[in-house]
Amino acid sequence: MRCPYCAADDDRVVDSRPVDDGESVRRRRECRGCRQRFTTFERATHEPLSVRKRDGSIEPFRRDKLHLGMARALANLDLGGDAVRTSAAKVEAQLRRPGRRMVTSEEIGRTVLDVLREIHQVAYVRFASVYKGFTTPEDFARELASLEQDADNHVAGA
Repeated sequence: MRCPYCAADDDRVVDSRPVDDGESVRRRRECRGCRQRFTTFERATHEPLSVRKRDGSIEPFRRDKLHLGMARALANLDLGGDAVRTSAAKVEAQLRRPGRRMVTSEEIGRTVLDVLREIHQVAYVRFASVYKGFTTPEDFARELASLEQDADNHVAGA
């Protein structure tokens, strides 16, 4: 690693710790030449993942787009600050099963719904209303009834 202060390429790692739920490593380095400290991040590279949209078009998978959609669903809910990042990472990990190079937008939506259902029911309904295109109050009522039924089945099965 080249020092950003003096451009020397001789440094030592002072501290190293996982970040982003183990997806990245943060390293604190010290230049042996000028003794300045700087931080680097290391992330494994993934094979490109493509998304087949409903209209048949194909576009590259965008982590930021997934994160934004989940952030909107989780906005203003009483959850920890890492809820969006953690849940988005969980969705992406499920989509990037070994050997996969293509996913459908429907598959992304279903996976997001599954993860949000586990985290918070309001976030689930918010995302479902957009993903499933709710247009009437009955659409919301039907989804809420489905959530209640699942909760009742979960309690009965526990």
